Amino acid sequence: MKAYVTLLTSDSYVPGALALGQALKDLQTEYETVILVDVKSVSPQSLEHIESIFDTVIDINDRKILAPMEEVVEKLGRPELSTAMSKLLIWALEDYETLIYLDCDTLPLRSLDALFERYADLGHNQVVAAPDIGWPDIFNSGVMILRPSLPVFEKLVGFSSQKNSSFDGADQGLLNEFFHLQGNDFSWKRLPFIFNVTPSTSYQYNPALARFWDDIHVFHFIGQQKPWFAKSGERNRIEKLWWEKFNSLKLDEKQYIHILSNKKQPPETKTGKGNWNPSTNLPSLDHLSLESNSKVFPWNHSETVEPTRVFHDTGFTDEEQHQKSTPFTLEKRSRYQSSGESLGASYGQFDDSERFDPSKALDEIAKIPLKFLSKH
Repeated sequence: MKAYVTLLTSDSYVPGALALGQALKDLQTEYETVILVDVKSVSPQSLEHIESIFDTVIDINDRKILAPMEEVVEKLGRPELSTAMSKLLIWALEDYETLIYLDCDTLPLRSLDALFERYADLGHNQVVAAPDIGWPDIFNSGVMILRPSLPVFEKLVGFSSQKNSSFDGADQGLLNEFFHLQGNDFSWKRLPFIFNVTPSTSYQYNPALARFWDDIHVFHFIGQQKPWFAKSGERNRIEKLWWEKFNSLKLDEKQYIHILSNKKQPPETKTGKGNWNPSTNLPSLDHLSLESNSKVFPWNHSETVEPTRVFHDTGFTDEEQHQKSTPFTLEKRSRYQSSGESLGASYGQFDDSERFDPSKALDEIAKIPLKFLSKH
């Protein structure tokens, strides 16, 4: 059995989860849609909407799901890991053969069903994910293809208790260390970037975005700027796509207001081993454009930057200033200007009497005994 799965641990991400679920429905996926929900952190009204969109809703507080996690963290003496590593729970869903995981802040634009067949031979010790735009030698954990396995899940939780198990203090750093950077029996298979397109300020980004726009399958609203957090006003093309999907939900005005009323942004999930905060270290979406290139060089922003060099008035009139200036004349020869002299004489290295004389040289050679000129 194959399925799409996402994770919801806060009311703040309910709009994203609903838009994601609706997008998968509109793409007419033939596979089940599953959502793991922390029901203690989501309002009953929000949960009702979630249940109307997704095929299966699993409470992560359910004993069947949480027990494996609690068993491992109890052995490790690290109870805080049970909440910090919620995303790891998808590896415990052994009822499913293969899962495509999508963060709640992703928006599928095209069907992903073909990925199940493309990676049909995926092993339990492998994860498929697209490169992270900030450092392409690691993967972004917002879109992943995996095969659930309790043994792998237990190893993941155990690994998370080790020192420096996550270089960014969050699940992405942990999963990269485990599947990719440690050189163990686990591995990362690279998914094309078009399946997890994230915003960037790179000067190549906008031209590439325009070039590959028709190939993009998933857009990922990483960082602090989620479409549903933004104030009303002008939206870029990508944000408009998200709002079109959200507005297609069958919600009355009261439900609409309730879902969007919680604008509090939850803290990023961390293991406590890092302090990098993606919500404050990632680019906004304002610069994204399919019509123009990014302005990344200093001179591209000259019209918006205040001048830093100030030229004070000297008190001279233009005529006085002209008289005081010394005009340049070609009569003043540069030390590098040609004088017709030999290079050696120009630099004073050789006397003219020492110049090479071919006739004199031949006379001198004639004086050399023949025995010194003959070959032996």
